[in-house]
Amino acid sequence: MAPKGKTNRREDLKQEDIVQAVVIADSFNVRFGPVTRKHPRTLLPLVNVPLLDYTLEFLAASSVQEVFVFCCHLADQIRTHIKNSKWSDSGSPMTVTPVLSDGCLSVGDALREIDAKSLIRSDFILVSGDLVSNINLKTLLDDHKKRREKEKSSVMTMVYKKAPPGHHSRCQDDDVILAIEKPTGQLVHFQNTQQEKKYHIPVDVFLEHQDVEIRYDLMDCQICICTPLVPQLFTDNFDYQTRDDFVRGLLINEEILGNTIHIGVVKDQYAARVSNLQMYDSVSRDVVSRWSFPLVPDNHISSSDKDRLIYGRHNIYLSRDVTLARGCTLEENVVIGSGSTIGSNSSISNSVIGKNCKIGENVTISGSYLWDDVVVHDNCVIETALLCSGVTILGAVTVNPGCVLSWNVCIGPDVKLKVGTQLMSEPDVDEFDGPKDPATIPDVTPEFGIKSKAFSYADPCESDDEEEIILSMWGIIIESEEEEELSSLGTGSEDNMSQSDSPPPDDTKLFYSELLDTLQRAKEENIGVDNQILEVNSLKHAYNIAINDVHVMLVKSLLDLLLKESGAKESNQLLTYLKPFLKKHLGLLKNYIRSSEGQLDCLQAIEEFSIESVVVKHCVVKIIKQNNVCFLKVVLCALSH
Repeated sequence: MAPKGKTNRREDLKQEDIVQAVVIADSFNVRFGPVTRKHPRTLLPLVNVPLLDYTLEFLAASSVQEVFVFCCHLADQIRTHIKNSKWSDSGSPMTVTPVLSDGCLSVGDALREIDAKSLIRSDFILVSGDLVSNINLKTLLDDHKKRREKEKSSVMTMVYKKAPPGHHSRCQDDDVILAIEKPTGQLVHFQNTQQEKKYHIPVDVFLEHQDVEIRYDLMDCQICICTPLVPQLFTDNFDYQTRDDFVRGLLINEEILGNTIHIGVVKDQYAARVSNLQMYDSVSRDVVSRWSFPLVPDNHISSSDKDRLIYGRHNIYLSRDVTLARGCTLEENVVIGSGSTIGSNSSISNSVIGKNCKIGENVTISGSYLWDDVVVHDNCVIETALLCSGVTILGAVTVNPGCVLSWNVCIGPDVKLKVGTQLMSEPDVDEFDGPKDPATIPDVTPEFGIKSKAFSYADPCESDDEEEIILSMWGIIIESEEEEELSSLGTGSEDNMSQSDSPPPDDTKLFYSELLDTLQRAKEENIGVDNQILEVNSLKHAYNIAINDVHVMLVKSLLDLLLKESGAKESNQLLTYLKPFLKKHLGLLKNYIRSSEGQLDCLQAIEEFSIESVVVKHCVVKIIKQNNVCFLKVVLCALSH
């Protein structure tokens, strides 16, 4: 029989081999607006499955054995959900334990609480409760442990996925530029882009490391493999409120603390956080399109036999007891939950319908998400909207893009919701003003229908960034001031400079404007060709314009000037002024258009300008047919001499 001391030691070693995970089930923000007033984000349904179940399935597939779900907001609901789920069964592959705390306001506070409770005994996986992923972490875990054996200073491995900028699953909030030491995978610089145009990387990064790779093609999966030292470091520094604070702090103090962070990159696997409404839409589409396999609707994640879905062509998923009336159309990418009915002549596309929903006749639903027990009466149109459980849409209602209808809202009949409307079933109560007098609360809000039960939601976050995040999901284009300025320059009369398919940058616009003014001033002040060439060259260097662009804009500006001087409204009138005008500016053209490439630029300029100007368009057609006076003929003949 083995000595007692050896037995205890073996048990301790066995305990250390257990793979643990910490799930942060609180978002610590209000990006889902009124939706998370009554239910925590981690329990919101994504394709009819609570978000938390996707996260737990991902951890179970990675052989995690012990999970701590840290709950703050509406923690009792999360605890009840875990208690009633399959993770509480005796045959569950891992133990899931909720950790409740009311006083935490950030991820940093949560990890400090975890450290205070001494829950972590070995390396653990840190994720959010709104993560959807099919990554198998076994290889990354093994790499992390091997690295730890060689380098005790490595405290965290951050998981990234290769995805180009602008990829639909890349959240703008998590866009980062990374500097990585290539041989070791050590992170040496971390910068959140925040939609900036210029990025600054310290010179020391390149001086202190021999082979540094700059990466902007990596998407942050929000998955971290951590050592037990990480919660302790959060406890030691209360300035660490987020994971990004922690990463930046360790990089700044690397020489002092001696702690390092490494990067693990995965390919051809799926991972994304449902961090805002835009990402909710994006991840839902990915799940329906099966990019997250095996986490797909027909694989029965946390569903009973009654709720199981059958997968059909064009990504149509139907429960066995769905009722479809004659004449209804399910186009593509549609999920319909158990007990739901669809009326005749109704059309549904790119949408998810929850359980026990009743859709009337002649209803059109596209790009929308209807949760459980939603009722939509006849002749309604719902486009790119989110309707929570218990919502009722009365007859002839139009729900425009970006609308969010929270729990048990009722609107209609015969109303059109404005784009981006967010509604609650109860008045929005300010926590500082206290509850309102019931006598002052109206039974009906006429703007939402004579039988409505709906109140506008006031977003407590006044940041423009928050508004952009909420609206961008629903296909609403929000232009920056710079974009608005560029677009306004292209909405002038037909005599203005024509634009290509994509607007040129500011310097090009300014160069064209200055060039036009220079030619106008040369006419008024009778400035010679040589001085004009000097001024054009000065403008070229001042605005750093390529010679090809100079060719194009010079020809355009001359055509623009010809139209202004002649005042021609018809092509015949313009032809009368064309020959003397060209002779006057021939020296300027001969100086710049000297090669076949320049001639092609000249042709491009005429083509683009004729698109915007009806007079020039008709004139070009007639000029080409004539043999006497021709803009191209004069230019090309001059070049040949």
